[in-house]
Amino acid sequence: MKRALLYLIPFAWLGPYLDWKEGSILGYALFLFGFGGLSYSLARSGKPKYIVTGNMASFVISYAIALSVGEGYGEGYFNPLTASQLVVGVSVLNLVVQIPIVMNAIQNKVMKKELGEEGR
Repeated sequence: MKRALLYLIPFAWLGPYLDWKEGSILGYALFLFGFGGLSYSLARSGKPKYIVTGNMASFVISYAIALSVGEGYGEGYFNPLTASQLVVGVSVLNLVVQIPIVMNAIQNKVMKKELGEEGR
């Protein structure tokens, strides 16, 4: 459960923000690899509802921040997208990365269970 709280970090907003402020893709990498690892671990532990709820919470927090900073955010850096459109795009990209990772984790768990290796 404690791992699921990491979803409260607004990664979909943090990635573009670090790109704009620092010119660094570290925020995007942290977003994709962090959420990927977190999703894999939650899927392996049999908690997919936390993945869905966490993704929704992270999106809502990121979207609210993007709306609150308004047009001044990015100052044309992300043209033709606005901050809120960018958050939506990055969140969709996150799902494209997470879905195969979660499916792989679930498949690995099922295969291990079928082979009787679950408790080892």
